[in-house]
Amino acid sequence: MKTCDLSSGAAKLALALKQLGIKWEITAETWDDATARRFHEEFIVPLKPEVKQTLEAVGRLAEVLDRAGRDVSDDVIY
Repeated sequence: MKTCDLSSGAAKLALALKQLGIKWEITAETWDDATARRFHEEFIVPLKPEVKQTLEAVGRLAEVLDRAGRDVSDDVIY
């Protein structure tokens, strides 16, 4: 029995956050006013800890699902 693949989605999420950071740095070179600073504080800054927490939770869930998959496959009687 194959368990679902959470690692590829987690990797995509981590990559997307990294790319957002790079794009924001590029944007901040030309957009530097009060609105940009407010946008950064309200939307960009909160993402890093939220994504980190999400990735940690996905990692724990993947471990549980892997363990459950092994437990189920060990109990199968033919």
